[in-house]
Amino acid sequence: MILALETATEFGGVALLEGTDLIAECELEPGQHHARALLAELDQLLRRAGRRLDEVDWIALSIGPGSFTGLRIGLATALGLCFGTARKIVPVPTLAALSLNAGAAPRIVPILDARRNQIYTGLYAPEAVELRTDRVCDPRPWFESLAEEGPLQLLGSGAQLYREIALEILGAAACVLAPDRGQPRASSVGRLALRLAREGAPCAPEAVELRYLRRAEAEEKRALDTLPRNP
Repeated sequence: MILALETATEFGGVALLEGTDLIAECELEPGQHHARALLAELDQLLRRAGRRLDEVDWIALSIGPGSFTGLRIGLATALGLCFGTARKIVPVPTLAALSLNAGAAPRIVPILDARRNQIYTGLYAPEAVELRTDRVCDPRPWFESLAEEGPLQLLGSGAQLYREIALEILGAAACVLAPDRGQPRASSVGRLALRLAREGAPCAPEAVELRYLRRAEAEEKRALDTLPRNP
């Protein structure tokens, strides 16, 4: 059984899967992204499904990009669930999991708001096949780079935020999906983890690396503070 954790965005979730079959899933409300709430939701999910934690074989973890705090809470929770067991973690890129919400569109552009007038994004084919690597960038140059890609489905918080710019540049080639399809889901994380596990992705808990794509704002400030100043 796979336990999937999604904490990369404001709306997170927890899911249980047996192979590709979804056993149960719950979504976290904004403000529930702390370890105690996450574990409480997991406990309730197991109870509702009539399953036990010791039945979990793997932890599927959304590794970002996304909220730095949310990602760290997800990782800490996954590490705690693996402690003292033989469980391994399957790291799942958040944007790849989000791309599954678009279905069978030929070109899929998941976009999350990265704040500071930037986005986290990438380009995918169906089944979360990566065509361009995930990145953090300014929206306008990114949309301009997609002009020759043909029909595109855009989804995610960044797609909603920069919808007008995307449609201005891409015109009829771009379809911005509804907001309810723009949140990464724990069930998608779990289903993608199954494929990645078959490709050899499970790793020891201590080897998991989060995909931040950039340093936290506080870390950047500390780095700037260490630079020599002109007299």
